[in-house]
Amino acid sequence: MSDPSERPFSTGWTLLSLVLFLAVELLIGTWLGPLIAGAYVSPMFHYQAQMLLHLGALYLGGLAVGVLSPGRRLLEPAVGAFLSVLIVFLMSFFMPTWFFTFDLTKVLVGGGIGFLVALLGAWHGEKLMGNLGDEPQRTARGKLRAAMWEEELSSLPRIDRDRVE
Repeated sequence: MSDPSERPFSTGWTLLSLVLFLAVELLIGTWLGPLIAGAYVSPMFHYQAQMLLHLGALYLGGLAVGVLSPGRRLLEPAVGAFLSVLIVFLMSFFMPTWFFTFDLTKVLVGGGIGFLVALLGAWHGEKLMGNLGDEPQRTARGKLRAAMWEEELSSLPRIDRDRVE
């Protein structure tokens, strides 16, 4: 497996993405919550803020997985985002209001949006680390990634260490 894009799907990175989305959302919510709690705003603003908070957490979580994971990990955070949305809708079984009722269409639309937002974040993370393109190991960021994951990526040639013919 010399190409980082040839890695098998990782359940571990998917579960880590799921936990990371929650952690990022809690971190942003801790900062943003006191700014709008108690302020005279409409209930609709609270829903909009929650939606933006959730989408921002999915993007930033995908970005973090793209930066930190060895090799290309685009699908794992996207699947983790879909599962995150699914879990939110599964909680609706315990909600007494009709607004939060479980509906497959809501799950598919919401999960699809979450999937795409996390995929975009992961793609930007991979691009930031120089892991996308024709020769990912020839960029400075590609060398940084190789240094971060030296054991994992030891089969890849490194420009600063190995001469590639």
